[in-house]
Amino acid sequence: MTPSISVILATHDRPESLRRAVEAVLAQTLGPKELIVVNDGAEDICPAIGQRARAAGVSFHYLRQDRPSLSASRNRGIAAATGDVVLLLDDDVMLSSDHLARLAKLYAADPAGDVGGIGAVLVKSAYGKANAWAWRMLSGAFAINRWGPRVVAARKVVLPTQLSGQLVPARFLSGGGISLRRRVAEATGFEESFAGYAFGEDTEFCFRAGRKWALFLAPQLRARHEVGPGGRPDGAAKGRMYVANMLHTLDHSVERGAGTILLFAYNMLGMIVLYTATAVAALRFRKLAFVGGMIGELARAAASVTRKSLCGS
Repeated sequence: MTPSISVILATHDRPESLRRAVEAVLAQTLGPKELIVVNDGAEDICPAIGQRARAAGVSFHYLRQDRPSLSASRNRGIAAATGDVVLLLDDDVMLSSDHLARLAKLYAADPAGDVGGIGAVLVKSAYGKANAWAWRMLSGAFAINRWGPRVVAARKVVLPTQLSGQLVPARFLSGGGISLRRRVAEATGFEESFAGYAFGEDTEFCFRAGRKWALFLAPQLRARHEVGPGGRPDGAAKGRMYVANMLHTLDHSVERGAGTILLFAYNMLGMIVLYTATAVAALRFRKLAFVGGMIGELARAAASVTRKSLCGS
């Protein structure tokens, strides 16, 4: 039986990106059960988007989220969804026309429901192949996001024959293209203390969810990430947000131990090296502001820990 899919599209003041993302959803060979747009930006979306969806025969729901928080927007959409599966999209992620059909086929091949979530590979159109290759290599060398839970439910699942070689157990899935069985999304929820752009909300969610539910990456399922302008904090603020949110994840969403803390520190060093190297290689020196924000927040956190250990408060 083919599962129904609710597409949840979170948006924040990127009207042109949103328009293209919606058009890609409406062009699917297998249409979604519904399209839910959750807007936490300053401006309302164009009414033509809803009209276009309904004209294409897709049930359309528009939700206004007053508090800017990507995590809260995702949760709001999940609460409104009625499909068997929810696909969580960002407003600058463009699907190929057969994305939903291929995704539904993967879930349908698991009638027991052991597969809790499936992520796609997001291909950043702004990056060249050489940059993407270098990023993957350096990410592996610095164990990016490898400090997550030691126990990953997906490693205990024996996949049906039809899914052999199509799904890979994952600790982490990229937030702009995560799909989940609705019961998994409802039971887990995203961390709403991550406000605004909520950088790293996907990491925290997957680390928490992946201990109980089997999450997999589908390497052949790809979506284009156009990295739309606007809707993001400046580089320094993004760097501070990343460190603060990852420290929260370390404190609340993984099993802490000496090894985890060492891997986390190595991960932070890796991110600093990654962003510095890509900024210099691409002559995009504004990206160094992210590094500065990271270093500043790490220094602030270290000072706080030192003060508490010395003063007891």
